[in-house]
Amino acid sequence: MFRKILFFLLLANISMYAQKVQPDYECFNIDISEIDVDTRFLRDEDDPDFYIVCKNKKIGVTPNFQTQYLRRTDVYQVEPLAFNPYPADPAVNGGVEIEGPRFWDDSRTLCPIKLPFKFCYFNQTYEYIDVWSNGAVNFRDNSNCLPTTRISYMNSTFSGPLPGGLLVPAYRNSIFGTYQHTHWAQANKTVHGSINYHVVGTAPCRKFVISFFELNIAGVTPLRCPAPLPYQTHQIVLHELTNVIDVNVFQHDNCPADDAWESLAVIGIIDQAGTVSYSPPNRNLTPFNAVNESWRFAPAGECMYDTQWTVTDIDGTVVHTELDDCEGELDIIVDEYKEVTATLIVNTCVDTYTESYKIRLRPAIEIDQVDLQPIVCDKNQNTYDLNLLTRAIKDGQSASQAEINKLRFYYYETEFDADNKENEIKNIREYPIKEIENPLYIRIEYSGLEECPEIIEAMIIKAPVEVLPKTDVYICTEYKLPVLTNDEFYLKMERLDEDANFVVETMTNVNENQVITKHGYYRVYVKKTNKYACEDVKSYLLMVENCSYPKGITPNGDGDNDYLDLTYNNVQELKVYNRYGKLVYEHGKGYKRQWMGQDSSGKILPSGTYFLYIKTRNYEYQDWIQLMYEVK
Repeated sequence: MFRKILFFLLLANISMYAQKVQPDYECFNIDISEIDVDTRFLRDEDDPDFYIVCKNKKIGVTPNFQTQYLRRTDVYQVEPLAFNPYPADPAVNGGVEIEGPRFWDDSRTLCPIKLPFKFCYFNQTYEYIDVWSNGAVNFRDNSNCLPTTRISYMNSTFSGPLPGGLLVPAYRNSIFGTYQHTHWAQANKTVHGSINYHVVGTAPCRKFVISFFELNIAGVTPLRCPAPLPYQTHQIVLHELTNVIDVNVFQHDNCPADDAWESLAVIGIIDQAGTVSYSPPNRNLTPFNAVNESWRFAPAGECMYDTQWTVTDIDGTVVHTELDDCEGELDIIVDEYKEVTATLIVNTCVDTYTESYKIRLRPAIEIDQVDLQPIVCDKNQNTYDLNLLTRAIKDGQSASQAEINKLRFYYYETEFDADNKENEIKNIREYPIKEIENPLYIRIEYSGLEECPEIIEAMIIKAPVEVLPKTDVYICTEYKLPVLTNDEFYLKMERLDEDANFVVETMTNVNENQVITKHGYYRVYVKKTNKYACEDVKSYLLMVENCSYPKGITPNGDGDNDYLDLTYNNVQELKVYNRYGKLVYEHGKGYKRQWMGQDSSGKILPSGTYFLYIKTRNYEYQDWIQLMYEVK
């Protein structure tokens, strides 16, 4: 959930939004709602838990803690409360009626009541209580059912105020609220009222509420407290986790007036030894009237919580942790994006609970992760669009687009000009560049935080690289890859099909002086690169020709030597003559294996000796060839 805090842009103690990290507990809280900084800062318009400060500013983070009751129970503090009780009537609260013995007044429950949570009282932990009809709750360390003892008159229970005046050991380790010699059933009167309990809330912040509802007023006989005195109602509330005790007095009357001891009443708590007690003023064994009065017995010992700080960077890597006793503070330098989580660790006498708040901080201008050395590899590019540097800086920001749009960019050729905002470069779309280094300076301002600009140097590198021109090679029989110069190297070589159109095989392990003997077409790739990762690749066509020629063919259809195969001889022109010198067959450029003993009209020539004239790309060849048809 987000807890919204009103935001003011001040010079210090600036309110900000904070993000609650679940779970969110009712009975304690941590809220980072302010930071301390000596300059202005802004909050991201699109992300209310994201805060923008000048780079390298030191800020202080001081959480707001709702921890006043997260303390040890060896010491208590008595506080008056606004009267805001829980319903005492079981018809309203749906509570469980507490069953006592047959004679319920002046006695306790026969069996203890199990609490829905463990409760710490005077540094001891309890799960069971006894309830006394006269208005006391006694803590038990076991669930044993025991016979009750009637404890009646006030002067047999107390000799004076708590703690030293308690005469009855059974009332040690008890809450009195309000305790008086109360008869649930008086002589000649019917039983009236209810003693009940119910549970309010959810763990770990529940309240166990014990209500003494509309009991008869104090005194053994009705003559001692005659009508119209009202019924008496009071309530004891046990708070889970904080171990707070509340006493809510709906109605308490000072009666009977004719018996000084029987009119006394007590609100207070006492420890197991009977030596330490706490009571509100004028409520420790004294006569009093009270209507709509509440008191709180709050633990006041040492704090039982710590503050854990965790700071992570933009990648989620933890860059700092810190653990403070009780309420902690954190000083942090905002040199880069940081996520700050403050975790309240509550170590109760039973369990440990945590609750966290998270905020995010970033410098107004983030430049640490920005690469401002663009490389130009094209030798024909003589200008550079400085908007590309603007785009690179914007892309390096972690803020929302609305905040990025607040950045203002100014370009200068010297750092002095950038500092003084002089001689600004105006033609940023076509800034002239020359080969190798082109330095310039960028002044970046954040709208609303102009007092903390960033000036950074950019270096445009123009470093073209070029492979020397290559020419195609047509060579007979074999080819040795030459030694390269100019820092060039062989990248790869591709073997092509017989028409040099498609790649048949790719060879990546290609080296100088490597000999290629297999006839056919190849494409050889040569590459050059430099330290700026500029590169150039050129290729050339290699034809390793077959420079031998058949002395005869036998076109009989057996699949062996059926045609004149000159596929890799790079034929430009072919002519076949009979022994009389007559031209009987010819073919132009691109001949491979078309002649199978036919003349130019397609008729089969007779067996015999014929004369070949072959012209290739680099050579001319003349020789005889034997044509013969063998019987299959």
